[in-house]
Amino acid sequence: MFHNNDDGVDWGGTAVVLVLVLVAAVLVLIVVSNADFGNRDRPTAPRTPGPCEPFCPAPRTP
Repeated sequence: MFHNNDDGVDWGGTAVVLVLVLVAAVLVLIVVSNADFGNRDRPTAPRTPGPCEPFCPAPRTP
């Protein structure tokens, strides 16, 4: 049944490569989802003294 390979493609090897790629993708997702990227409450950019002109945020209007 599976030995009739008229098109010349080795589907067994292709399936193994596809499974390895999927396993690698899942492992990367697990590592990234469990990563600690530090404290997100603290801004990383230093505050500069002085006025913020011309980049001051617009005042909020209700």
